[in-house]
Amino acid sequence: MYSISYALLAAIPVALAFLLMVLFNAPASRSVGISFILTCLLAVFVWKMQTLSVAAYVVYGFFKALELLLIVAGAILLQNTLKANGYMETIRSGFYQISPDPRVQAVIIGYLFGAFIEGSAGFGTPAALAAPLLVGLGFPPVAACAVALVANSTPVPFAAAGTPTLTAVSNISTQITASGVSTALFTEETTRKVCTILGLGGLALPLLIVGVLVIFFGRKRRIMSIVEMIPFSLLSAAGFVAPYYVCGAFFGPEFASIVGAIIGLVISVLAAKYHIFVPSYVWEFAEGKTEPAKERRAVSLKQLITAWTPYLAVSVLLVLTRVPAFGIKGILQKIVIPVDRILGVEGLNFDFAPLYNPGILPFTLVAAATALLTGVKKEKMGHIVRSTGRQMKNLTIALIAGVAMVQVLMHSGNNSSGLASMLSQISRMMVDGVGSAFPYLSPVIGIFGAFVSGSCTVSSTLFGPLQFETAQALGISTSTVLALQLSGGALGNMICINNVIAVTATTKAAGNEGRIIRMNLIPCMIYCALVWFAYRGLYM
Repeated sequence: MYSISYALLAAIPVALAFLLMVLFNAPASRSVGISFILTCLLAVFVWKMQTLSVAAYVVYGFFKALELLLIVAGAILLQNTLKANGYMETIRSGFYQISPDPRVQAVIIGYLFGAFIEGSAGFGTPAALAAPLLVGLGFPPVAACAVALVANSTPVPFAAAGTPTLTAVSNISTQITASGVSTALFTEETTRKVCTILGLGGLALPLLIVGVLVIFFGRKRRIMSIVEMIPFSLLSAAGFVAPYYVCGAFFGPEFASIVGAIIGLVISVLAAKYHIFVPSYVWEFAEGKTEPAKERRAVSLKQLITAWTPYLAVSVLLVLTRVPAFGIKGILQKIVIPVDRILGVEGLNFDFAPLYNPGILPFTLVAAATALLTGVKKEKMGHIVRSTGRQMKNLTIALIAGVAMVQVLMHSGNNSSGLASMLSQISRMMVDGVGSAFPYLSPVIGIFGAFVSGSCTVSSTLFGPLQFETAQALGISTSTVLALQLSGGALGNMICINNVIAVTATTKAAGNEGRIIRMNLIPCMIYCALVWFAYRGLYM
């Protein structure tokens, strides 16, 4: 059963978390904690869920949060290890030899290196790797977080070898077959449309990244500092988007982001190294650069290769363990610690695959191997582990509360009141408000789903069936609408609560979550407008 009044009630916890962080700059742990409690109260007293069921989904959310916490902890542990043995300083100096300009570094690391990690692993890994690396290069922590999150958008539908797109199609395979279309053909059409819609907007993404840096963290000549980066930004974007489109349109969703990122990285690094399309003026942050004597110290090729070896090892291991063709992914996914029938709720099971969690393999494994091979002493390693724990402290509460809240929102349809779930109520309210203009709302629903869940995959799992059915009812192309949903789910990564909380923990920027969301709302809305223009120009 759907009702506008219930939809408004359901929206209160999500809106409250957003308003507390964005308008009142409240810490994420407090904002999300309050919203979580309110969600549970609504579930029990309004949606008439059994208290035991609510508790079970909270516990399930706790287990899901632990998976994310392990990823973040592994990324922080690796970062702290590289700081301790001096590798981070070498990497930092190496990038200054390629380009001392933070705008160029943001495009290469945040956009292209992050895209490679997204294509290989996904699930929050890119920002957890890119943001600390940018901080190591002298970026203010908040700037590094904003850049890493904005950059992690175009490659997202093809994360982890195409998981979000493949999952979205699989989730509605019965509906697709019933409509008389083969699943393979539908996947092909949807992938091509995602590549087109997001790819066209993605041509502007590096410039959006530059804009965030210059406008929010610069001190002078703001307009010129953006304009002069247009040639390099377009070169980098084209270097990624062209192979991204070709791979996605003709070979499927598995390798679009991976191949696009590799080719884009090669083109951009060479262009920066040989000053092709790179501004002669070196832009600086408003507070100036840090440690100028160290920034430009010369490092040899051997030193650079050695310092980059842990990151290269992480990248190689992610590809080997995420791409099905190598045969390792299936093996690791079968090694699980099962938790069946949580609190006695039938069908509510959780399988933890420890060796498939990137926090353990490869982050923690590479961090431990690096410490061992570089002679980090036991006492120092103990300090690194304790430091990692302290950085995780504030994140833990917020992330557990956030993920648990999402699980209750998602499964609140399991009740005795006959009401649809809270998320379905909110989505239905938005759909009923626009009618035939629904395709313009589709990416917004995707953004909303990613905002509350922290995942393009989950967003499409939640709202993909609704989008498909609505498109059928309105006589609109179902593959186009699902492509718009996936595009929105990708853009939602810029502002989603869980990702923002996670990335601030890796950079010691906790407490700035609201500020980051406020900043990133602007590029998110601009990119969404570009998605609308692409849809209107190509598919109306």
